[in-house]
Amino acid sequence: MQVLPAAEIKNRFGRISNIVKSGEPVTITQYGEPTMMLLPLKIAQEALRLYYASQQGKAENGLLKWLEARKQEVSPEEETLSIEEINKLVHELR
Repeated sequence: MQVLPAAEIKNRFGRISNIVKSGEPVTITQYGEPTMMLLPLKIAQEALRLYYASQQGKAENGLLKWLEARKQEVSPEEETLSIEEINKLVHELR
């Protein structure tokens, strides 16, 4: 998952949208703090479906279970990086 500042999203939306369309979520930061995420359409639709089902009492904690399963897809190395470290890596790759 890439973590990018909002200014970069604004300036390079076409490139960022291609990253997301390829299946990789992108976390957007403002002033160094994560504030939102761009998700591929199919992932976002499934998340919303589970969210709405849980709000209507149809699926007890459905979204939470789904998010927990997605979290397990993240490698341990990714979990240990701070936002500052991720931003540094992103800037080094440019």
